[in-house]
Amino acid sequence: MVIIFIGPPGSGKGTQAQVLKDTVLPNLHILTVSSLLKEKSSDGSVLGNEIKQKMDNGDLIEDTIVISVLKEKSDSLGDEQILVDGFPRSSVQAESLKEIFMNKNLNIINFTVTDEELLTRIKKRSQEESRADDSVFDKRLAIYKKSHNEIIKSLLKDHDVINIDANDQIDSISQKIIEKLGLNWCILYWLLNTFLLFSPLQEISIGKNSRRKFTS
Repeated sequence: MVIIFIGPPGSGKGTQAQVLKDTVLPNLHILTVSSLLKEKSSDGSVLGNEIKQKMDNGDLIEDTIVISVLKEKSDSLGDEQILVDGFPRSSVQAESLKEIFMNKNLNIINFTVTDEELLTRIKKRSQEESRADDSVFDKRLAIYKKSHNEIIKSLLKDHDVINIDANDQIDSISQKIIEKLGLNWCILYWLLNTFLLFSPLQEISIGKNSRRKFTS
């Protein structure tokens, strides 16, 4: 399974990715373009050194490089569960999804949030985390809006896009995503295992089995 999260800064993509991993998909690999580029820049390869130089100079990383790095990571993970947070960020990247995730089932989630809600969240996050990029939020949002409609059009040529109203509370948004991905059975499995792990009856049963084994 490959999950793609797209949406404006502050829409909760990173939070929801972690919720999925913590609750229903414990083996999920969460990938972000920034972390992949940073990882690649330190591997000593020709491409890695090129990326490092561009990052050190503050230069824009071309789509072709971003696509290449993501494909390399995807290929290395084989059929494992993958969630890509914040990709694609251009029409070129959107059109590359077929090439990157060839013959894999793609689930594209588009987070929709009002500007007012985004601003509220960013202000709160700035107070709690002091993230440097939040200080230029207006600029980031303007850049996002300029390209987002084109990205959606490109995606719809070859893929289904699931729109999620992400204005709600975290738990409510998580439930919507889990339902859209058809992962409700995972919740039941997780709850069952949690119940069996902490159930008093299970503890009693374990205790009795231990005693019988000890006295036999």
